[in-house]
Amino acid sequence: MAWAAHRASLGWTPHYVTFEGDRVALVLTRPQPPLPGFVAYAPRGPVAAGDAPEEVAARAVALGGWVREAGGTILAVDPELDVDPAYEAALAGARFSVTEEIQPSRHRLVLRFEPGDDEDGVFGRIAKSTRQRIRAAESAGMTVAEDGAGEHLDAFGELIAKTAERKHFTFSPEQGFVRWWRRVLDTPAGRFWVALHDGRLVGGLIAYQQGGHLATAFSADRADLRKELPGAMHLLRWHVIREALAAGMPSIDLGGVDVRGVRHKPEKGDATFGLWEHKASFGAEWVESAPAHEIVLRPWVYRAGLAAGRVRRLVRGRG
Repeated sequence: MAWAAHRASLGWTPHYVTFEGDRVALVLTRPQPPLPGFVAYAPRGPVAAGDAPEEVAARAVALGGWVREAGGTILAVDPELDVDPAYEAALAGARFSVTEEIQPSRHRLVLRFEPGDDEDGVFGRIAKSTRQRIRAAESAGMTVAEDGAGEHLDAFGELIAKTAERKHFTFSPEQGFVRWWRRVLDTPAGRFWVALHDGRLVGGLIAYQQGGHLATAFSADRADLRKELPGAMHLLRWHVIREALAAGMPSIDLGGVDVRGVRHKPEKGDATFGLWEHKASFGAEWVESAPAHEIVLRPWVYRAGLAAGRVRRLVRGRG
């Protein structure tokens, strides 16, 4: 609901679609004048809710029918599911095709807790070098606090923008992320922690608390302070892991480290390899997720839209 309200403020129209078994999906639509119809996408939906992949695929197909009848041109769906051949086959049979992710990452690094785990047990499984960085950050006087009021959100947005530039993903003020963060922090799902040193923001992490676990959404630190104050993100991530453990959650999602465009596990030389090493050092496992899919429902309108886009880019280039 919070995401729907945020997207509505940016010109999208939210629709709440219900299925049998009390399952739901948020579908966001937007017209493309002067072309007829609209484009539609179901962010992280239709919600899987632990159902079989074939059931989730069937709901995606049903959404396609609903959007087509309403006059839509194209529909994108991106439920959060582990990769599954049955899901892929069901969507391919309904003429859906794989498309690039709307999110920065597709796959995830998940830290699972073992039965009876306590802080000492989880900390002992962290790589030695990471434990040393955590202790070094503490010794340097760095602290972690939850910023429920969002006092540091603007400064955090600047950190994310610099991280996006280094890691080659899209992040810009016009996307309204800071406004979204403020909105989600007003709900029980939004959590924001900051690492501070002498009152300075050194790093931050936003996570969503839903589905029985914490999922990292955004994290960044001040790269220019890494030599002076090493271990900020190590301490920050360890603090959030402790929060999940104390809440009795079975796992924590540390977020993605994808190589954009190819989506494989990072290798040496990739821009996100260092981030992969950092998150994996906590004992997190690489979990492959199903890709986003789309279906073209009115091909002639879709082709006209692509042609118009090429013309606009050509005109701007000549200008």
